[in-house]
Amino acid sequence: MGMGFGRGLFDQRLGGAPPQAFQEYLKAYSMAMLPQKERLNVSYGGKIIMPPSALAKLSQFEIASPWIFELNNISETPKRTHAGVLEFIAEEGNVHLPAWMMRSLGLNEGDPIRIVGKTLPKGKLVKFQAQTVDFLEISDHRAVLEQAMRNFSTLTPGDIIEISYNCLTFELLVMDIVPEADGIVIIETDLEVDFAAPKGYVEPAPAPRAPPPSMASKLKIDATKTESVNASGSSTPGGPGVGAGGAGAGAGVRTPGRRGSSSVGEGGAGAFRGAGQSLSGKKSKGKKERPVEALDPHSLVRRTDIPRIVTSDTQLGEVRVPAALNLPFGKLFFGYDVKPAETTEQRKAREQAEANAKQPFGGNTGRTLSGRPAQP
Repeated sequence: MGMGFGRGLFDQRLGGAPPQAFQEYLKAYSMAMLPQKERLNVSYGGKIIMPPSALAKLSQFEIASPWIFELNNISETPKRTHAGVLEFIAEEGNVHLPAWMMRSLGLNEGDPIRIVGKTLPKGKLVKFQAQTVDFLEISDHRAVLEQAMRNFSTLTPGDIIEISYNCLTFELLVMDIVPEADGIVIIETDLEVDFAAPKGYVEPAPAPRAPPPSMASKLKIDATKTESVNASGSSTPGGPGVGAGGAGAGAGVRTPGRRGSSSVGEGGAGAFRGAGQSLSGKKSKGKKERPVEALDPHSLVRRTDIPRIVTSDTQLGEVRVPAALNLPFGKLFFGYDVKPAETTEQRKAREQAEANAKQPFGGNTGRTLSGRPAQP
């Protein structure tokens, strides 16, 4: 995430004393103690409000801007953080800090604080961790963070800063910074931002993938129903299975083997009477077994299950079937008569006949539409 900010309230001056030359002891108060209406950029930011005497001292030392300060609490458990300056409108001897900065330093209203000028490197990367999982509900984290970071000049590892979005306050822990230092400056620099999992976040368990839908599920067909084979060889739902006992153990079993084999059992070969499934999902009615109709002796329908030998007596129509050829070994029959080669005399006679047939039109013969003979 790239963010660009202004250079500060004052122009940079060449030369002058180092930033460490500025040192002040002031009383710390929160932003709520300012005698003016609360501003979000003041309460939810990383800049402090100092008295006008601090501005005069900075100008006297000719310290170059932007002005960055190290804040230290004066207690048995020393803590420190870094901040920029927003305005010089506080009462003399007082300094106003954001509420999150007061908690980071363990300060109460009116506690003394030591402020020293500081030089920090420009940041390249920072890693945040949200302290609540509600931070995940923000739709555009990049836009929200870019707007919030405009109110900060520095970031210190270990600080829990506060930002405001849609009247909600979110706490972010500064986990890591690059380069490694006491703090980084985020003014006039391209800063990359990384996020760790929010505090209290639990990774959801991966849901098992549903199997791909089958044709039976699309048609709402119960595929768990089993079918068994009864004694007559038909398949009926819920019937007794093969080998259940009695005649059903071997009655309806079809034996594979040579072509034309039939089922084994007293009933012989029977039509399939199993229940089927329709595409509409409705329950289909099983077909009843019907006997095979006898063939009329005068019918012209040919039965394919009965082998038929075609002879001259059984041939339909006047076409005669030639008798079977019983050729001796070594002879072939090609099915047509052998035409002898044409002799020279036959060829000349054929050519003469063809020449006579191509006589030129004389014009003295012909026929009329009325049927009368044509006039010469």
